[in-house]
Amino acid sequence: MATQDSRIKIKRSTITATVPTVPSSNDHTDGTWIATDIYKGELFFNQADGVLWSRDDNGVVCLGGSVSLTIASADVLTLNTTPITLVGAVSGYAIEVVSASVKVDFNTTPYATYKAVELICNGADVAQYSNDVLGATLTRTALINKPAYPTDGQTVLISNADLQIQAQGGDPTAGDSDITVFVNYRLIPA
Repeated sequence: MATQDSRIKIKRSTITATVPTVPSSNDHTDGTWIATDIYKGELFFNQADGVLWSRDDNGVVCLGGSVSLTIASADVLTLNTTPITLVGAVSGYAIEVVSASVKVDFNTTPYATYKAVELICNGADVAQYSNDVLGATLTRTALINKPAYPTDGQTVLISNADLQIQAQGGDPTAGDSDITVFVNYRLIPA
């Protein structure tokens, strides 16, 4: 096993959707490297997006990302009409959900009618994850399940598309609880 102990760094970016790059040379001191170039095995953390990257023999790979977002009850009530973006599109990549959960911070009235939320790429035919979590009658955190069963002609992962949360089927009725969504994901070349 060959190891390299020089210039091992964890590089980082504070700019949304910044992806590390493969340099044009193998020497970071030759003047050709740009700020996003990384060596094989080096880590690159995009702190604006919460995404960790590295590089292997095949190029740059996403090791994973995470996002959490609190959604006010007024926005939950319009979650089908107005989906909310959880992860913005990254050029050349599709967003694949690895795991997800929702915390319902129960107030006084449970949501009714359309109580399922789904995580879906903008423009996809089928959601990646979905679950009936909004009907909670107490404060709780629940997993969102992975139900994606597309037919041969349907899309689930779409390159250059936002990952959104929406209410399935229509806007919920009643309900006055804020929710917090937690998503772990990876970006895959598409």
